[in-house]
Amino acid sequence: EFLKTLTIMYVEDDESIRGSLSGIFKKIFGEVIICNDGNDGVNQFKYYTQERKSKIDAIVSDINMPNLNGIDMVKEIRTIDEEIPIIFTTAHGESSFLMEAIKLKIAYYALKPINTTELLQNISKFCMIEHNKLMVQKKEKEISQYMDIMNNIASTFNINDEGNIIEVNELLTETSEYSKEELLSMNISDILHSDAIVTNYNDIVKLVESGDTHNGKIKFKSKSQNTFYLNMTIIQSLNNSTGKQEGYICIGLDQTGSELEKQQTMQRVRKSIIEQRSKESDLSKQIKILETQNAKLSQDSVNNKDADFIISALNKEKQKVLSLNTQVTHYEKEVANLTRQKDMIVSDEKTKKSDLMHKNKEISKENHSLQTKVIELQAVITQLQEKQRGKTVG
Repeated sequence: EFLKTLTIMYVEDDESIRGSLSGIFKKIFGEVIICNDGNDGVNQFKYYTQERKSKIDAIVSDINMPNLNGIDMVKEIRTIDEEIPIIFTTAHGESSFLMEAIKLKIAYYALKPINTTELLQNISKFCMIEHNKLMVQKKEKEISQYMDIMNNIASTFNINDEGNIIEVNELLTETSEYSKEELLSMNISDILHSDAIVTNYNDIVKLVESGDTHNGKIKFKSKSQNTFYLNMTIIQSLNNSTGKQEGYICIGLDQTGSELEKQQTMQRVRKSIIEQRSKESDLSKQIKILETQNAKLSQDSVNNKDADFIISALNKEKQKVLSLNTQVTHYEKEVANLTRQKDMIVSDEKTKKSDLMHKNKEISKENHSLQTKVIELQAVITQLQEKQRGKTVG
């Protein structure tokens, strides 16, 4: 399936060999561009890559050809594309050809008669190496774009296994009021608030040790000692070479405005409840005084007019108390609703941040895996080149 996605250019001046091998290529590869000599090869390569803007994945070419030999053809192609895998097929084994081939970064050197299976395996291998390089570049670009987005919306910083800040973005410098140079000379404990849930590096280790990541709101202090809140996602930072944990990556969305607004709202509601309860207490005292006066008036047989007036006033005060009780109940319900809304918002934010960081982690792991694979493939190339040089020397 991979070979069916490839476009191969085959250059051979011998008609019988060209017809035989090109027939096999057409069954194996997605598209085969057939050329009669070196001049035709250069022209076809320029046409497909420059005019049609198409991609040729590999070139299989004879060396000894009329008009323009394989070496000179590749020299021209290398001025356009320095990385495309090129395989030479030839009946000659002179050292001069081999030295030129090495200088031109020829991937493989196949002597005629050609072992078709071996040739196809090498084409597949070298094309897969280039494919993996492109995939690594693509993933690195995706990660770079993702990090650019994150840097515009979140404060990010890295800390090493001693809690020292080793990397920060511009948004954190704006939020914390420290310069980048100042932050890079500080420990995480220097910017954590003294009454936060975490105040030093060891607290962060405890938060994350139960899993790979931690999500939650953390309280910080700025250079001017102002409080700011970041909804933090903290993940382990792994060494690309050893895979061992060497610190943490911290990504935080600014929650200072919403947090202060919630606190102010809760304070207003609490204050209103306290005021209403104070009024209720005062009215209760007045009611007791009026009831005492009413009892006294009844005992002293005051005239009915005064008694009716006192009873009426007493009833009005009772109505006020009932009304205030209703208001207090209403405010208590508002507090409960605000608390539920706050919990829902925090839950949604945690879910969104968890999804974003899960994707970032998967991309990072995939990038690490692809980089490892490229390193392994480059080692294979080096071994093949050394083997080829050994054959040349032999």
